[in-house]
Order: sequence, then C-alpha cells, then structure tokens
Amino acid sequence: MFRTVRELCVGFVALAWASAVSAQTAAILMPGAGGPVPIDFLMRNQNAFSSAGVETFIATSPQQAVAISQKLKAANRRVFLVGMSRGGMMASGAIASGAKVDGLVFVSTGLGVARQRLGSPTRLPQTLIVHHRDDGCAQTSPQEVAGFVQWSGGRARVAWMDMQGREPPNPCGPRGAHGFYMQDGPAVRAILSFVR
Repeated sequence: MFRTVRELCVGFVALAWASAVSAQTAAILMPGAGGPVPIDFLMRNQNAFSSAGVETFIATSPQQAVAISQKLKAANRRVFLVGMSRGGMMASGAIASGAKVDGLVFVSTGLGVARQRLGSPTRLPQTLIVHHRDDGCAQTSPQEVAGFVQWSGGRARVAWMDMQGREPPNPCGPRGAHGFYMQDGPAVRAILSFVR
C-alpha cells in the first residue's frame, strides 16, 4: 500500500514502465479457414497471449498483415506473425509481400504451399513450426515439416506436439490432432517462449 504521494507517483511510473515493456511485443494472428471464430486455435487462445503481455492483432488476408506489421514496426515494436493452418499459408504470402516481422510461427500449416509462396528461404525470418505428429489433414501433412526445415537453411525449428484424443470426422477441423485435440497448453507455451 502506498503511504505518501511520492510513493504513489513512483508506483504509477513503475506500472506504466512495465506496461510499456510488455506492449513492445505484438503478435499478428492469422486464423484458419473458418476465420476468426471462437473455436479457432488462435482465437481461443488470444487471451493467453494478452495475459502474457503480447498485444494481439487479427489479420484475415496477407494485405492486412502487411499493413499492420508495417505500422507496428514504424512504432519500434517487436512483431511476430502467427498463422494457423490456412492462416499460416496466408502468412507466408504476407512475408513474400513485404510484411515486416521479427519472427514467424506456422501452426498446423501446409508447408509445401508456404514454401511455394515464399519462393526463397532468404525471405524467412526466424521461424517456429508448431505441428502435431498425427495431423491427419491432407493439406497440412507432418511429412512436409522435415523438408521445410532443411530448405529454411537454419531459420526454422520445430515444436512437435503429441497429445492424444479422439479424431473427429473432419481431420482438418479444430478439435482433432490438427487443432491439438483442444489441449492447447503445450502449443501456446511453445509460441510464447518463441516470441519472448
């Protein structure tokens, strides 16, 4: 408890400084094919990012991501682009189109498509791939991960997920291995560790 006006002022300055430090990191979230719906992996964990001091912005097209990233970088922010599934493929298009970011996260992404859109590994910032070993979606095969990491020339690393659950009828949906059976903790921690 503050006892004097001076202590009160010092306390507020400390709080403002802490807020400014945490606000330096921003994540542009690009959800999957369903868009920014509550069940999407990134949308259902948006509060977890915010609680960790990472300000979040939503982009649903490469053009939006480019514009947001450029504004944030102009304000001297650390910026990370995080794409889920189809959003990861769009994120690669954003990078190819000039998005200014400090790092890139592909979550359950079709890395063959991402590689084509990037064109060259020299465009890649430091990259984290978060992928489930049993992802059954034909568009986001785990088999593409090793080739992408090799192609990246050391710019990409992998956080493999192996939680278990019942596979739903749609293997590309948010409830199966593709969406970590909604056991999001390990994937969220891997992303937060990367962006910090």
